[in-house]
Parts: sequence; C-alpha cells; structure tokens
Amino acid sequence: MKTKYDVISIGDPVIDSFLFVDDIEVKKIGKDLKAIINWGDKLPVQKFFKSVAGNASNNAIGSSRLGLKAAYFCIVGDDVGGREIKHRMAKEGVSTEYIHFDKTHGTNYHTVLSHEGERTIFVYHEHRKYHVPKFAPSKWVYLTSMPQGFQEIYPGLAKYLDSNKVKLAFNPGTYQLKAGIKVNKPMLERTDVLSVNVEEAQRWVGDCNRDPEELCIRLRKLGPKAIALTDGRRGAYSHSDEGFFYIPEFPGKRVEATGAGDSFTTAYVAALIYGKSHAEALQWGPVNAGSVVLFVGPLQGLLSRHQIEERLSKMPRFKAVPITDLKTKARILKLVAKKKD
Repeated sequence: MKTKYDVISIGDPVIDSFLFVDDIEVKKIGKDLKAIINWGDKLPVQKFFKSVAGNASNNAIGSSRLGLKAAYFCIVGDDVGGREIKHRMAKEGVSTEYIHFDKTHGTNYHTVLSHEGERTIFVYHEHRKYHVPKFAPSKWVYLTSMPQGFQEIYPGLAKYLDSNKVKLAFNPGTYQLKAGIKVNKPMLERTDVLSVNVEEAQRWVGDCNRDPEELCIRLRKLGPKAIALTDGRRGAYSHSDEGFFYIPEFPGKRVEATGAGDSFTTAYVAALIYGKSHAEALQWGPVNAGSVVLFVGPLQGLLSRHQIEERLSKMPRFKAVPITDLKTKARILKLVAKKKD
C-alpha cells in the first residue's frame, strides 16, 4: 500500500513558559528530591523563554527535522496559542491537515520551573473530545500524551492500524499511565515500540528491584514487540527479538532537560523507519537527546539525520552494548549505579 506519511503523531500540544530560578533549595526527603522555596516570597526569575511543546508536537517536529514525512493530529484552542502551534508545525514542514480548532476550550499551557539543568512542570490541560479522523496511509503512528478520555480514540485507531498495517510507537503520557494496563490494552497489543522510563515501567509491572531487563521482559508480555527503556542520565536500554542492549547518555553538558525523552524516542523510531536495527536506533536516541539538553526548550536542539550520523561517525566507540550474560549485566548495572540522576 502506498503511504502518504512516514509518521502521524497523535497527542496534545502545549505552550511552554520556562522560568529559570536560582533561589531554590533541592533536598532529598525520603526517596524523592523536593524543591524548597520561601512561601509567600517574590522569587527572582533569571531568564524567561516560551515555546511550542508537548510530547506529540516534539515528535512531529523532530521527525520532520530527521527528514521524515510527518503529520500531526491534535486539537488546539481557537486562540493565539492554537494558531501559534499550527503556524510552527507548518513552518517545520509538518502537515497540519489533522490539526483541529476547538472554539469552546482554549490551548493547553505548561509552566516549566528550571533549576540547575533539571525541571518541574506545572501542567494545565483543557478537556478535549477526540475522534479519529480519516487518516491517510502512514508507515507509523506515534501515540503519546493525551487528556482524560483518551481511550475514546482507541477503537477507531486500532481499526486504522489494523486495516492499513501501520506500525505503532507508544509513549504513554500521564493520564494513559495512570489509567493502567487494562485500559491501554488495545494499544499495547498493537505496539511495535513502547517507550517509557524506569519509573513509568515500574508503575505498570512492579518494582522488579529496578532490574531493567526484568522490567522490559514484563512490559513485552503486555504485547509490545520492543521496549525502549530510558533511565535519565544513567542511560537507556533496548529489548526486542534482536537482543537486550544498553547505551550511556551522550557526553556533554546539560542546560535544560525538557524534551530530552521525546527527542530520544523520536530519533529511535526514525532510525527504525530508515531501516536501522534496534541497536542502531539506541545509538540515535541519546545523540538527539544530548543535543536538545544543550538548549532551552524541546525544539532548538533537534537534529537532522545527517547531523546524527555525523556525530556518531566522530565517536565510533559510542555504541550500544549487547547484554548477553550475567557478567556483562552485573558490570553494566554497577556502572549505572554510580551515575548521577
């Protein structure tokens, strides 16, 4: 079947406002890091930045930058923010034929509090009523963060995936993760690549003593053919019929981390679309993420295919490590345990 697109991204877009604040104390309380501020004070903001964002919009733009024919299905408010999102997609070469305006509810907004390269996000999402449009044939669908009621699109999306033999990359968002395995079963059974971080995996399949291989095995039992498992600055893993692999984060400094996970998965899936193996895809992900964290916001650092391949050619030793025995696994886990969060 002739396809019109390489990937159709599905999910909620937002307008992100970034606040860079120095006057914050971060403490570990129990197992969690907590940000402490003086309540009632006026906190000085060192820098302010605004950007189109959202997991799906980051994927759509990132896929287009990587040379893929990308389309974006979303609903935005019929307001300044909504028009800004549609304009940015068109500017980036992403098809806007599936972007719809909601005349009742406004555009989603996030406020990102950034401190020493890490961030906490305050989330405001409007209620949406999603219905699957008549999509043109595509090689892949990238499904990610959607609002409450997201499951309403699953029957129509499942029918589209099945009838057109479309591959699915699933990067569940907050509401999808909270809803649990049973609600997401129609998608999990059709997923070619499930991308989650370690904490998200634990929410669905248990703690597993933080063993990445066991987490991946349990996730694959839910239906996905392959797992891309990220662990922040500790690196990432790939688990598929091709084997179990580990790769560290791409070396370099970090300015701001918003969009790092999206850029990783975007490059991973793009590599597969270009016919690369899962081990090669695991190389692409950290390179893209390593570039995004050099800039404020999720879009400025997104790379082209040529840029990723060029950076990899300059670092021939940056390759996915196959984990084929207990000795190798123990060595990797010992190395990972020493890395900074």
